[in-house]
Amino acid sequence: MDTLIFISLFILILHVKAQANTNTNSCSPINCSNNSDINIQFPFRLQEFQPQHCGLSGFELYCKQNRTIVHFPSYGDLVIKSISYDLKKLDLLDPNNCVHEVFLNLNLSHTPFNYYYILKEYQYLNCSAQLSASFLQVPCLSGFAHHVYVVETSFVMPDFCSHVKTVGIPFSYSPFLSDNTFGLGLTWHLENSQDSLATKFTTSVQQEAGHFKKLSDIANDKALACIILFIFVVVMLLNIKKLSHSTKRMEVEKEKENQKEPHAAILGDYEALKPKREFMANANRC
Repeated sequence: MDTLIFISLFILILHVKAQANTNTNSCSPINCSNNSDINIQFPFRLQEFQPQHCGLSGFELYCKQNRTIVHFPSYGDLVIKSISYDLKKLDLLDPNNCVHEVFLNLNLSHTPFNYYYILKEYQYLNCSAQLSASFLQVPCLSGFAHHVYVVETSFVMPDFCSHVKTVGIPFSYSPFLSDNTFGLGLTWHLENSQDSLATKFTTSVQQEAGHFKKLSDIANDKALACIILFIFVVVMLLNIKKLSHSTKRMEVEKEKENQKEPHAAILGDYEALKPKREFMANANRC
C-alpha cells in the first residue's frame, strides 16, 4: 500500500514539475520573484528560464537573489529597478553604490543600449591633494592619499592632479545627486524590422495570454483532478482489500475456535466418567 501511494505521489510531482517547465519555456512575460513588478518580455529574456528565440542578442537578463540583473562586460552587474517598454527606458541600480564609478567604466559601444539622458563631457581627475572647497571629491572613488574629482573639460588641471578619463555622462558629482540610481537610465534602439517584431510580439502575447491561461488552467485542473481521483481510488481499493483480508482472517479464527469447543466437551465428559469406571473396577476385584 505504501509503495503504491508513493508511486501516485511521484506521478503528481512529475505533473507539477512538467507544468512548471512548460510555463518557464514559454515566451510569456516573466519575472524573478512573485514580489517583483518587473515583467521581462521581448526584446529581453531571462536566459535561465526562457529559450533564445524569446529575446534579442544583447538583451539577456538573469536573476540573482530575487533581483533582475543585467551584465555589462566593461563594468559588471547592475540591478534593474524598472523597465518601461513604452519609453524604451531601463532604470538601473549600482549594487556598489557608486554611480560615478559606473559612468567612468561603463562602455556601451558594444551593447544595444545608450544613456537615456542628455550627456555632457566631463573629465575625471586623480589628485594627490585636495582641490579648493568649491570642488567636491567623489567619496566612493577617493581615499586618504588620493582624491578623485569630476570637473568640466575646460578646467585647468593643477600639477598635483593627473587626468584619468574624459567621458560623456549625465551630470557631474553632487552630494545631492550621489545615490546609486540617479542618472543610471538607459534606452535601446531597434531596427525597423526588430521594432515591428517587438510590437507584434507584445500584442500577440497580450491577446493570447488570457486565452492561453484559461485553456491551460482548465487542462491542468482536469489533469490534476484525474491524478487525485486515481490516488483516491487506489487508496480505497487497498483499504477494501485490507478489510477483506482482515474479515476473512477473523472468520478462519472463529471457525478454528468452534472446532475446538466440541473436542473440549468430549474430553470433559471422559474425565468426568473416569473416576466412576475406576470405582466399578475395584468393586469387581473385591
